[in-house]
Amino acid sequence: MELDNALQIPSEQLQQQHFDAFISVSGYESRCTYLASKIDLSTVNNKLVLAFNEMNDCLYRDYNDDKFRDLGFAFYNVSSHEISGLPEILDKICFDNPKKSLDILIDFSSMSKVWYHGIINYFTELEEILSNVNLYFSYSPSEYFKLQTTILNQSFDPVLPIEPGLKPVALIVGLGYEKDRSEELARKLKSQVTFAFYADPAIDQRFVKDVLENNQALLKRINKDQIVKYPIFDLNSINASLTRLCVNMRITHQLVLAPIGPKPFTLMCSILSARYPDIKLWKVSASGNDIPSDRKPHGEMLVYKVVFTSEEVDY
Repeated sequence: MELDNALQIPSEQLQQQHFDAFISVSGYESRCTYLASKIDLSTVNNKLVLAFNEMNDCLYRDYNDDKFRDLGFAFYNVSSHEISGLPEILDKICFDNPKKSLDILIDFSSMSKVWYHGIINYFTELEEILSNVNLYFSYSPSEYFKLQTTILNQSFDPVLPIEPGLKPVALIVGLGYEKDRSEELARKLKSQVTFAFYADPAIDQRFVKDVLENNQALLKRINKDQIVKYPIFDLNSINASLTRLCVNMRITHQLVLAPIGPKPFTLMCSILSARYPDIKLWKVSASGNDIPSDRKPHGEMLVYKVVFTSEEVDY
C-alpha cells in the first residue's frame, strides 16, 4: 500500500471514532493502560495487547495484565526486541475482516520502536487487499523522571547499510536525555555533517535542561544552524521540520535518521523513512543496569493519523 498522508488530530476524536482494532502493550509502566481506560471500548471490534516477555514481573506488569484481561483484550506474548509474530497479528486484523477499509488504534506509549516501525512497514508492503487503512498512533507522554542510572548504546542496527564511496553521509539524530549516547553514535557513523533535533518546549522543561547538559559534547562541535528545536506537542511541526531538511538533502547525501528520543520524534522518523526508502533509519538500542523505572501518564495524549491507500484506488 502507499503511505498517502499523515496529520495530527485532537485526542478527543478518539472518543468519536469506531475502531476495527486496538493494539496496546502490557509492560511494566503504569501508563500502559492509560489510553484503554480513557476511551469507549464498546466501539472497538478487536482488542489486542502485546504482552512483552521481558521483565514480566516488574512494577505494574501484573496490574496491567489484570486490567487488560478485565477490559476483554486478547493477549499475544511477544518479545519487545523482535517482530517475528507481527505478520500473524496484523494478518488476523486485515484478512479476518470483510471490510475494504480499516481503522486501527495503536497505543505506542510503551511500545518498543521496532514494533511501531514494523507496523508501518507491514502496511507499506501489504498487497492490494484493502482500499485504505487509517492508523491512529496514540502517545501518552510521561511525567518527568530523573534518570538514576547510566544508559549506554548497546547496538546500532541499520535498516540499510551505508554505501562507502558514494554520497557523503549526513546524520539526523533525535536527542534523548541520556548522557553522550548521541555523541557516541556520531563518532561511530563518522558522518560528514550532523543535525541534532531536540524537544523544546517539552512536556517538562527539566527534560530540556537534561538534554542540553547530557549532549554537550555533540552540541558544542556542530554549528548552531544544525541544531533544531521542535515543540513536542506539535507532531505536524516535527514532521514538517524533518521533511523540509531531508527531502532536498537526500539528493546530495546518504541520510541516516537515528532517533534516540523521544518516541513521537521516532515515529516521525519511521514515517519519513517509509515515504523515502533511500533515507536510512537506524534503530539504536540501549542498555542500562536492567533496573526498570516507571513512566506515569502526564495526562495529555498525542494522536497521529497515518493513512495508507491502495495504489490502484483512484479518488
